[in-house]
Amino acid sequence: MAPPRPLYDCHTHVGIDTGFYFRGWWPYGATVQDLLGHMGSNGIERAVCFPFVLASAFDPEAFAREGRVRLQPGRVPYDRENLLLLQECERLDPDRRLSVFAMFDPARRVEEQVAALERISGRIAGLKAQTTVLQSPILTLVDGGRGLLEFAERQDLPVLLHTSINPQDQWAQASDCLQVARAFPKVRFCLAHSLRFDAESLQGAAETPNVWVDCSAHLVHARLARENHPAVAPPGRRVEADFADPPLVLRKIHALLGGRYVWGSDNPFMSWCDDTIGAVYSYREEAEVLHALPAEVKEDMASTATRAWLGKE
Repeated sequence: MAPPRPLYDCHTHVGIDTGFYFRGWWPYGATVQDLLGHMGSNGIERAVCFPFVLASAFDPEAFAREGRVRLQPGRVPYDRENLLLLQECERLDPDRRLSVFAMFDPARRVEEQVAALERISGRIAGLKAQTTVLQSPILTLVDGGRGLLEFAERQDLPVLLHTSINPQDQWAQASDCLQVARAFPKVRFCLAHSLRFDAESLQGAAETPNVWVDCSAHLVHARLARENHPAVAPPGRRVEADFADPPLVLRKIHALLGGRYVWGSDNPFMSWCDDTIGAVYSYREEAEVLHALPAEVKEDMASTATRAWLGKE
């Protein structure tokens, strides 16, 4: 009998965010050692990791005082963080349990970002964007920022995109993320956060063969659904499920998406405390939801589907 395949966490952050810290948001930092400890205590053998979002290229004081995202003179988004994360993993992860995704900004200094990515080609396993915090429209990727996804296509790299459903978020709408994925059918995309439980977007993902969906920060989102918070789809647009039963919600969405729903913790952002939300959950609590699933669903979400998206099949 073949040994069981390793379980993956497809969505984790490592690094530091001084803008979040100065603004009083939490969490604002995590290390490779932190992540490996959480994984080892909860039966997770592999993980995808990427830097924190508001990189040092952006002015942390402007973000903390005014909520403005301003690129500092002479800097390129993630010009330090992607390389620093690679170096940290090489030092602290000798068993190579972590696969590093490079972060990118779709709109700012794209040519310089692509050149930087070319220099670390072969060391990274994929690309990641979180455009809400960056205030950077995801649809830029179909025109002025397309060089980033052309790089991903050339290198056969999977791409993970943050998503939003809140009407006030003009940068990462789930429908826009689907439009980007359809414009690059040869790239394997993963759209984060269960597409905020939006039934129409989930159906769109199910009908788009190069799209996977992750369930990262599931417990926060289940709570926000119970509270009818605008960060998740409202009643009438939301998947019909009992959000007081988080494993059941995963099973419901898994049935819709079949083999393209993947498990991720969002460590350390399974907790989120900002100006309006205060929600604190642990890695263990997120992993307990995964381990509560039927064995075949758990293996599909945390192993089979993730490996297919990563291109390991």
